[in-house]
Amino acid sequence: MAVLLNCSSRSNRAAEQRARLGELLNESGLAADLLCAEKGRHMGELARRAARGPYDLVVAGGGDGTMSTVAAAVSETGKTMGVLPLGTVNHFAKYLGVPLDLEGAVRTLVEGRRVQVDLGEVNGRVFVNNSTLGIYPSIVRDREALRKRSGINKWLAFALATVSGIRRHKGARLRLLLDGQELELDTPFVFVANSDFKLGDLDLARQRPPHRGELGVCVARAESRLAMLKLIASAFAGRIQKANDFSIMRTTELRVEASCRKLHVAADGEILRMAPPLVYRTRPSALSVIVPPSSDISAGSRRQEDQPGNVAALGG
Repeated sequence: MAVLLNCSSRSNRAAEQRARLGELLNESGLAADLLCAEKGRHMGELARRAARGPYDLVVAGGGDGTMSTVAAAVSETGKTMGVLPLGTVNHFAKYLGVPLDLEGAVRTLVEGRRVQVDLGEVNGRVFVNNSTLGIYPSIVRDREALRKRSGINKWLAFALATVSGIRRHKGARLRLLLDGQELELDTPFVFVANSDFKLGDLDLARQRPPHRGELGVCVARAESRLAMLKLIASAFAGRIQKANDFSIMRTTELRVEASCRKLHVAADGEILRMAPPLVYRTRPSALSVIVPPSSDISAGSRRQEDQPGNVAALGG
């Protein structure tokens, strides 16, 4: 099997983590080639080479951005993907039920079972968790800039970026077309869910995840900065799904039209600039991925599973 890592970090912690991973893989008896992307932007090409190579199992080690990059490559080949959660949020790993500690994640590669999960896409760009439009991509961009510039922790950076984002944000006039419905509105926030309705630690809908072949869509209506602030406060209080100016829908496809030349789009935390119209689609059961035997990912969901079994033999 191939284990793909983003090796751009030269910190002692990252080096120790890679060394510990090598030890755990050896102890597990899995034959693994550790492949490093020296810069984050090189991960896509590394993932494509590994997916086209002799490996039946391609393991992504990193955060959610790495997960979506590797998932896009692996899904094109029909091979299986493993998950080592080495990022900050690790949304995809949490959704799958993969342990967040390195020992548990490696054990899942040995003892786990394969399931087929959906992927989402926006204008052909794959995402495993969610994609957002409006104020949130600006907040993420400003948060990361603050952290790099001043070294403050992520929560303080997020709070400062949110205040700054509300002050500067101008609502976008969007036209949304989904399953025969048409909505035209000024909105500061559109959220498209592939896996569940969680944005970081916030559960925006408190509903079942989308079924197979279905996307979840959340849309906020806020005509003033005060209304936007109230919506954000209700989100942190866990009550946004009850707000009158917040809608939750489900669809098989979403088209977003806008008069501007470019829109900032967040996909699994990665910020992109895309020309509208944006077309969101689902790729049902497009990705084979390993989950722990105890994972409840199939409970009440759209996913179809293989029978439990040892997958160590997938090592190439």
